Amino acid sequence: MNLDVYTLMTMSSLAVVLCGVSFILSTSFTRNDAAGRVWSLGFISGIVVAAGYGVEATAPDAWWGLLVGNAAYVVSIGALWCGARRYNRRSRRLWVVAAIALVVVAATALQTPGAGTWAGAPVLWLGLALLCSLGALEFQHGKLRRNLNGRALSSILWIVAVFMLARTVAFLFSGAEGKAFTTYFNSGVAAVITMALIISAAITVSVLRAERGADSAVGDLSEGIMSRSGVLSAQAFSQAAGDHLERADSARLGMALIGADVDRLPEVNIAFGRETGDEAISAFAQALRATVPVMATIGHPSAGRFFVLAAVASETEALTIAERIQIALVDTPLPERQTIRLTASLGVATTFDHGYSLPGLTAAVVESVEQSKSAGGNHIVVGTTD
Repeated sequence: MNLDVYTLMTMSSLAVVLCGVSFILSTSFTRNDAAGRVWSLGFISGIVVAAGYGVEATAPDAWWGLLVGNAAYVVSIGALWCGARRYNRRSRRLWVVAAIALVVVAATALQTPGAGTWAGAPVLWLGLALLCSLGALEFQHGKLRRNLNGRALSSILWIVAVFMLARTVAFLFSGAEGKAFTTYFNSGVAAVITMALIISAAITVSVLRAERGADSAVGDLSEGIMSRSGVLSAQAFSQAAGDHLERADSARLGMALIGADVDRLPEVNIAFGRETGDEAISAFAQALRATVPVMATIGHPSAGRFFVLAAVASETEALTIAERIQIALVDTPLPERQTIRLTASLGVATTFDHGYSLPGLTAAVVESVEQSKSAGGNHIVVGTTD
């Protein structure tokens, strides 16, 4: 059975719409996290792409459909990259996507209606190749680097980036009627590549979001100023810690911020169920409350991550507190499952090295925790100045 170009393009548009609607509804009714919202923007833009190109194909005089489609195409691919950055707890950089979209819109507007369907095409393809490359690199960075689904989507994005770059070269050297372009880079081939990307992206980001949901447990739930685990919620901890650091700065009192991530929390949730994951987080919080100095401030910013802010006389004292936490966790199994003993990846940052800025201390601690996790967990890493 031979499929013509318009049939392939219709199938590609249908795949975009079905995958997009499914992901958007799932994001709205289940886990509405920051990365999921950015990825939803990408799928919404994909639906706009299908509508814009559909209008241009059925009504050639409606040149604005091509303009809208090209701009939305850039946003849809760029959102994959921005969402991956957000998943890795980095800034989204949406302004980069917006800048590329504006360049594509300008190039398309200058060539329409004379150039027809191919107005602004080389600029569009180069922009897509750039964003696919950025996305492929981001899916191999940070937390996504250790995720098989992220690495798989990275490979697809590299393929699309190479295809778009080669398509641009073929178009510029042989034109839309050239043999190389019509044989290897025509709209039908592009539609197949698009379907592969959209379906792969939908599966990958859905799995990534589900895995993050499994990792969250009671982490994002709070009751007043307290999280469900019995310590300060993220906002309450930020306010209290900021006040303590400001007063400590005035008194020239040393402070230490200790970060602790429950090791292998997703595996616990998958193997024993969400209730056991919630129990692990609560047990972790209680171990912290029983171990750290009485006047220390304990916060629960998200999922299995905890912060402890304590007054210390030296970096050695801060390390001692972290070691007590580590020992207490190993010595305290989960009440309902005596075979499970928690471990944590710990990071330490002190005002002696990083000053009294809470964002500065937090950044240092997060980096130290990630180093500890990369080393296999159940480690303590002390952040130092460069």
